[in-house]
Amino acid sequence: MNSLKRLVVLGMTALAPIAYAQPPGPVQVENISLEQATALIQASIEYAKQHNVSLSVVVVDTAGHIVTGARMNGVPFASFDVARGKALACVATGGTPGRELMDRYKANPIVFGQISSLSYGGPMFPSQGSLPIYFKGILIGAVGASAASSQTDEDAGRAGIKAIGASETK
Repeated sequence: MNSLKRLVVLGMTALAPIAYAQPPGPVQVENISLEQATALIQASIEYAKQHNVSLSVVVVDTAGHIVTGARMNGVPFASFDVARGKALACVATGGTPGRELMDRYKANPIVFGQISSLSYGGPMFPSQGSLPIYFKGILIGAVGASAASSQTDEDAGRAGIKAIGASETK
């Protein structure tokens, strides 16, 4: 037992420099609020209605958790999960838009094939139709849309982001 205690102390001593190598002070983290996410969803749905399409829209926070989402009447039920997967991939990669992720996937499909299975929140879809949400230069979440064309999905998300006074870029 004495050897075990020494081993634990030795291990803790060896790991101590790693803990102190982090920058001092708290890391600023902000997440999109339910009110912001709801307004974003409503604006995205309004955009879809104006363009005579139906879609699903999902907003996730910076940890990939769903804040809110909606599936318009008549769209396939799986489109909600696809929208979530798009948003999750965007936020999991630090705010990389879906269009860029799609290009990365084409260049190296095995990486995204493997990384998607590692996600705790569900499958990640590196596909056009997701955008990061920045507020005052800070990433606060991501939006994903699905069931229309990829460009329309992206444009609907963009309309929602603009409606809440946020941006898709820093």
